[in-house]
Amino acid sequence: MSFKVVASDFDGTLFREQKFSAEDLTAIKNWRAAGNKFGLVTGRCYPMLIPHLQDVNLKIDFAICDNGAIIFDGAGKIIFETEISKEILLALFNEPFLKKSLHFLFEAADEVFCVNVKENSWVVLERPRWEFFLTTTDAAQVPTLPKKINQFALGFGSSEEAQEAANFLNKNFGDVIYAQKNTRSLDVVNAGINKARGVENLLQIMNWRGEVFVIGDESNDLPMIKKFGGYTVATAKDFVKREATKIFDSVGEMLNYFA
Repeated sequence: MSFKVVASDFDGTLFREQKFSAEDLTAIKNWRAAGNKFGLVTGRCYPMLIPHLQDVNLKIDFAICDNGAIIFDGAGKIIFETEISKEILLALFNEPFLKKSLHFLFEAADEVFCVNVKENSWVVLERPRWEFFLTTTDAAQVPTLPKKINQFALGFGSSEEAQEAANFLNKNFGDVIYAQKNTRSLDVVNAGINKARGVENLLQIMNWRGEVFVIGDESNDLPMIKKFGGYTVATAKDFVKREATKIFDSVGEMLNYFA
């Protein structure tokens, strides 16, 4: 059976200004009803993604989370997973250059361990509404966290600070990790992991061979946009628009265009 696959970024692409549009939700429903596949490829971890989807009853066929470090099928089953070693996590946590971060998040498949979360962190602002699975711990517990950590996430007061931290980490730890800026956030995964690799791993594992369309709006989306000749939205940064094959007003417009 032939079908098409769409992998969409979440924040800033599908979920804009903290909401979904009715047009996008209808287009996704129609796309899947036609037998095609729709899923998300996001820097978010699964526990911080699912409450948003449940809120609007949005069904998806896959979720590539943590910038490709872990992949779930439509039923929420893990089909691919990587782990950052505890030794590297401890080294990053103790790195003086990162002390400006508003939080230190250690993201596992079903839980997020948080250390030193400051009041102006977005985690504090969003947690009451979405009831994220957050476990507060302390620095002494970092070497013995009880679960596989797929991504180490930080947050900064500005996009410039986040980029500066990404440059520092990739220069000094780039043989073992890859740091990616996403607005004011900084996501750290194992070296070789990114959204493009995530989509490739999904297609290989699921043995999907149809047409593939990807869409995103930020710097961490560029690997998949470049790899798959992907698309962006009109609200994206100019440097993303320059790499996109076509610019759409929304994810729904892209789905209707390729339906």
